[in-house]
Amino acid sequence: MAQSLLSILEQLEAREDELRKEMESLRERNRELEEENADLRSKEAEALKVRDKALLDVEYLSVSHRLAESPDSLVDTRRIIAGLIRNIDRCIAMLKE
Repeated sequence: MAQSLLSILEQLEAREDELRKEMESLRERNRELEEENADLRSKEAEALKVRDKALLDVEYLSVSHRLAESPDSLVDTRRIIAGLIRNIDRCIAMLKE
């Protein structure tokens, strides 16, 4: 037998309610995923900063080991470089005057 219009309408309303609930659930899940994505992006940015700092440290250590062959000469070399930097800073200050 053919379904009455009222029963078809009831089925459509029930399906509409199901779809509405599913859509709200999907919207909530989307919000959660967007928050998680933003959190992961900030963690990625922080991890990249840490990585870049570590790479810079490696570069400095590599240069410092090339400058001096032993720990004693390394300390002396660092002192000389620090003195040169101080002299450069003084020269820059004098140029500004």
